[in-house]
Amino acid sequence: MVSIRFLDQFKLYEDQSGMMSYAERAIRKAVNILERSYCSHLNPSIFEGEKKLRDDSVIVSMTTFPARIGYVHLAIKSLLNQTVKPGKIILWLAKDQFQNVEIPQQLRTLCTYGLEICFCDEDLLAHKKYYYAMRAFPEQILVTYDDDIIYPEDSLEKLLAMHRQYPNAIICNRGREMKMENGFVASYKDWKVSGRVPAGIPSYRVMASTGAGTLYPPHCMPEETFDIEKIRTLALTADDLWMKVMSILGGVPVVKSQTRGKALCSSKGKQDITLAHQNVDQNLNDQVMKNLLTHYPQVLHTLLEDGEKYE
Repeated sequence: MVSIRFLDQFKLYEDQSGMMSYAERAIRKAVNILERSYCSHLNPSIFEGEKKLRDDSVIVSMTTFPARIGYVHLAIKSLLNQTVKPGKIILWLAKDQFQNVEIPQQLRTLCTYGLEICFCDEDLLAHKKYYYAMRAFPEQILVTYDDDIIYPEDSLEKLLAMHRQYPNAIICNRGREMKMENGFVASYKDWKVSGRVPAGIPSYRVMASTGAGTLYPPHCMPEETFDIEKIRTLALTADDLWMKVMSILGGVPVVKSQTRGKALCSSKGKQDITLAHQNVDQNLNDQVMKNLLTHYPQVLHTLLEDGEKYE
């Protein structure tokens, strides 16, 4: 059977997506279909049979909602199939959302192989993927992922390799470089995935895409991060922006594990409408960022200073 590692060689880099020819788009579509098929037919028993490195100091944390509960197992299978396995994978579900929703059998089966399904009282939307795990396991390395992506087999391995070089930094597989314009933060649409900050360089200007694989060392985030009222008031729909601002407040830079990343595969044939797409299309991220910088003006000063290194 064709593996995800084999298919990775046919993927384009993310910053090439706007320049794809018809043939390249067809190849990308075919690769996505094959990856989804591979994960769908992947027998969970191989997760125990294969001898892979396992790091019990690492917890992978993610969340989902009822509309995606039927295919979140594809993302989780790809994370159980990593070259370096985490100690556990936790899927956080909001109690209110799942009162009358049956958990699919293909998802429950994965609990035998390292998945834990946990229910939480507060529905903090995408913030659930870091919030509850950081509170429950403060001494562990936390890695966040999204529920609608099939991940490369070396995704976690890349994060841990860079973490060994920068143990006190946030490490991401995918990051956007925050563009500055006339002394302020430019529109989110202008933040580039492949900017001027290369891999292996700590920077406050890089915002980690928490769903593409982001590693947080223990105790790296300030206590302000867990203020639920401020999360709800300032950035409920934009967890990436909230974590970016909080990390700057805590004096924690971000390091990219790779300068350019290849396009990730969606676990659905036609991707559903996500908060991320709505935030970009409706410029909601720009309003959230404006609110955050108004509330935390010292963050803008740090961004301007950091940006001088790359001017």
